[in-house]
Amino acid sequence: MTTLFSRVRDLLSSNVHSMLDRAEEPEKMADEYLRQLNNELFEAKTNVAAAMADATKLNTREAQYMAEAEEWERKAEAALRAGNEELAKAALSRKVQAAKLAEQYIKQSDEQEQQVELLENALVQLETRIAETKAKKELIIAKKNRAQTQEAIHRTARGLGNISALDKLDQLEEKVDDRLAQADAMTQLEAGTLENKFRNLERDMDVDSELAELKRKLGQE
Repeated sequence: MTTLFSRVRDLLSSNVHSMLDRAEEPEKMADEYLRQLNNELFEAKTNVAAAMADATKLNTREAQYMAEAEEWERKAEAALRAGNEELAKAALSRKVQAAKLAEQYIKQSDEQEQQVELLENALVQLETRIAETKAKKELIIAKKNRAQTQEAIHRTARGLGNISALDKLDQLEEKVDDRLAQADAMTQLEAGTLENKFRNLERDMDVDSELAELKRKLGQE
């Protein structure tokens, strides 16, 4: 039992925040520390259960010998009333013996209850430290994930900052637009040539002929 208290005291004496902040791999250290804490917690619970069982037994024996002492006292009174002093003395001797045993069990019971209280306090401290360490570990993981996210953002920002390739694409697009504009201009120029004018005239004559034929059919001449 002393060894358990010593181990628990050593574990709880560590400053978990300082210990994890200084660690090269805080997440792994937190896992190891939690493993040790949980091992001690399991042993502490086992010892508490055993100590409580022993305390119950001691209380039972204490009550047993106290009741026995009271019973021998009643028998001594009965013997004395009957005029049998020797029998009364024998009963009182048994009463004294039972009372002494009851006192010893009372003392052991009190000591056992103190032991149970110490173990229960150790349980509370271990459970508190486990919760504290888990919270610290979660914070470490959150910081780690945030750092990774920030690094990814910086990498992306650096990539966006280097836009020489995009600049080249913009330049190509401008050249294509220039060539299209030139082609449109050439088309408009060609439309004004003599040959094109005749082609347009012939096209207009064909349209007029078609219009006259349509009017004739409709009787609109």
